[in-house]
Amino acid sequence: MSEQKIIDKLDVIIEAMRKKTGKNFDNLKPSFLERRVLFRMRTLGISNYEEYVQLISSDFDEAQLLYSAISINVTKFFRDPDVWDYLRDTAIPQLICRPGMLSFSAWSCACASGEEPHSISILLNEVLTKKRMNYQVLATDISDLALNHSKEGLYVKANLVNVSQNQLDTYFDETPEGKFLVKSQIRNKISYQKGDMMKNSSGTFDIIFCRNVLIYYEKSSHQKLYEKFANSLKRNGLLVLGQDESMIGTEGHLFFELVDPKQRVYRKISQ
Repeated sequence: MSEQKIIDKLDVIIEAMRKKTGKNFDNLKPSFLERRVLFRMRTLGISNYEEYVQLISSDFDEAQLLYSAISINVTKFFRDPDVWDYLRDTAIPQLICRPGMLSFSAWSCACASGEEPHSISILLNEVLTKKRMNYQVLATDISDLALNHSKEGLYVKANLVNVSQNQLDTYFDETPEGKFLVKSQIRNKISYQKGDMMKNSSGTFDIIFCRNVLIYYEKSSHQKLYEKFANSLKRNGLLVLGQDESMIGTEGHLFFELVDPKQRVYRKISQ
């Protein structure tokens, strides 16, 4: 079956996933869903799409496996280092100068295997400890597997290529197996919540990280997300997008102003 016909018939897969996992994937790009379905078909040695439709419609385990293939995204600590340098040296120091600010809160929207929320916690520890300011990081994801991996805080060296030797010595303990465990002082600043970022999350934040996630969503969903993020941010709060993402072609400008085009950092427009 051609790829175009697979795209045309994704509604059957989406409905089967909704019934078996309770999750709605209508907002995801068909091309992304197609790649994940084809990945599962190749893994199973299935070449006929109709055969895979029959399998996922009748097999709860396969629905869960496709759900994991859709939701898991392994990344690296401090992905795109220039962004983190900008946040550390410029954006966050400017943000915490607001009068009466006593604590700082951050949201990692799709924490995947946990590199991003742990990177955020390390960054905030480095910046805010000097100011004696407390902080908290909320990490959310739709996958239990991703959340459990992130909570464990155990990584291989390949995940840490952007971590400096000083950071490695300060914030990680090496295990006898040669892996690296994030120290409790960093892990304990992160709380976890299972959920879709399209739906409500508790709390308001000084900064929201939604990096390399929007590329998987239809453009029609972006404005809803920008409005949600604006409502979830404190006055003049920041939104950080991925390097391949922007608000061009959307009405994001109704909610945010661009602070740094290179680093994809936006500031909430406060009335």
